[in-house]
Amino acid sequence: MVTIDKLQAYALFGGINDQQMMCLAQLLRPERLAQGAYLFHQGDAADRLFFIRQGQVEVLNRLSDETEVRLALRQEGDSIGEMAMIDMQCRSATVRALEPVELLSIRYRDLSDLYQRDPQLYTLILMNLARELSRRLRSMDAAVASSLFCEMDHLAEG
Repeated sequence: MVTIDKLQAYALFGGINDQQMMCLAQLLRPERLAQGAYLFHQGDAADRLFFIRQGQVEVLNRLSDETEVRLALRQEGDSIGEMAMIDMQCRSATVRALEPVELLSIRYRDLSDLYQRDPQLYTLILMNLARELSRRLRSMDAAVASSLFCEMDHLAEG
């Protein structure tokens, strides 16, 4: 059983009170993933948001049929699949378990229903989701800028 305290540790549930958290907990479904199994593939239809309870996954982007690049690692306390909850597009990356993984998921449909029942809670979740995506975008921006700087520096030396 997942406790309210553990759920509130996820960035997407920041600022949510215990009563609201109990409502959300009823919407969460446990899932398991074996080591090496795929949670989803780039291009798949997206219908759920995931929260890692235990284990580690890698987020991959397919550049070609032969080439995949690791974009990130996600572990206990992280969420996966936030972008699809905002833009309702297909999955932008592939996620594979690096070890056995325990997850919680919430369906997009359940989040949409929450908008009707508790607009304040729905808004708070979306704000938290936007903050998490912004944090990840800033981190990726820094990584890209560093990579470009190293490449430019390497070309200048050559």
